Amino acid sequence: MKTVFDLRANKDSELIDAINNFYADPVKVVALEKQAINACTGCWCCWLKTPGRCTMKDQMTEYYYDYVNSETVIILMDTSQGFINHQAKAFIDRTIPHYHPYIEIIGGECHHVARYKSYPDMLFYYDSTGLTNQEEQIIEDYLYRTAYQFKSKAFRIVREDGFQLRQLESRKPKRQTVAFATTEPMEKLVIYNGSPRKSGSNSATILKKIAEELGDRVEIRDLKQRDNWQMWAENFNSDRHVMFFMPLYVHAMPSHVMNFIEQIGASAGTISFFVQSGFPESSQSYYLEAYFEQLALRLGRTYLGTAIKGGVEGLLMRPPQNQQKMIAPIVRAIANLVSEGAFKTADVSQMAKPIRLDKGMNNIYRVLINFGVINYFFWNLQLKKNGAYEKRFDRPYKIV
Repeated sequence: MKTVFDLRANKDSELIDAINNFYADPVKVVALEKQAINACTGCWCCWLKTPGRCTMKDQMTEYYYDYVNSETVIILMDTSQGFINHQAKAFIDRTIPHYHPYIEIIGGECHHVARYKSYPDMLFYYDSTGLTNQEEQIIEDYLYRTAYQFKSKAFRIVREDGFQLRQLESRKPKRQTVAFATTEPMEKLVIYNGSPRKSGSNSATILKKIAEELGDRVEIRDLKQRDNWQMWAENFNSDRHVMFFMPLYVHAMPSHVMNFIEQIGASAGTISFFVQSGFPESSQSYYLEAYFEQLALRLGRTYLGTAIKGGVEGLLMRPPQNQQKMIAPIVRAIANLVSEGAFKTADVSQMAKPIRLDKGMNNIYRVLINFGVINYFFWNLQLKKNGAYEKRFDRPYKIV
């Protein structure tokens, strides 16, 4: 079975006809409307309470069966601000129920273990009008990386001289193609909290410490407060110094962060980014860093850089002293940015370690995983607490 998920605002039939003509077998077309996909909130119910099953009630959950049971899924998407738009990002974020929370090590990086025995090839289409060559490469690299983590092959549909498929290949993103800049000390830094979690988020905990450290020299705006988006988008034009602080979601920003980014325009000032992730290695965040460099150029703002900190997941489960030890370098890096107008290169480089798991760390993680230490204390205890342990290997969307 082949399934088209059409996420485009303008669902013209010409491309659908070309897809149908390309394949001999019938293709199912699912036209997901603008409000059909709720943003993932990071609730982890699909991992810890209803294993493999998303608890949201929206149009997308109706088509999980089609996704899992297809040999090919074709995702038609729009772009915005030089990246896939928030609707497409929400679709990708919401596929995490198809994978386990459990971790395996591949190529010195952490990957989520497959829940199903096989996954469909992923074909992507987006109109490249208005994209720079660099932005096109960034999108391709991100989509390849997503499919790679999702145990799928990745292809891009190209409509040059008809209908063609081009298999996407691994291209490691080049780090810091746009240099970190320096500005004057900041009177105030506006930080947008990009965590989607309703409560108990690591980002909120860290930003609370930053607010305590910097006082009125920092203003925290929580992007979950959507009623303020219009006002904040207008304020963005006059806010001199702005930072986006967020967790990594499937190698990029959470979809609601992209939604807000689509609301803002070019303006004078500086922009910086901070990405924290659960995986210990910073290489997972390089695809997002590459995009943020180009976003700064699009917005006409001075790019002060992207800081990356891995291994943050489970922060709130640690003893207070260990929490403070993990948070301290993040607070110090942002405090330096405010007081000196620049990230300290040494601080950012140290936080980004390890870039990948070296041979020694790789072996340690493999031993911990093989003996069930990581999975037991981090995942299985929570599954047992929720009465979901016996269902942890369920494959609810697979048609036998």
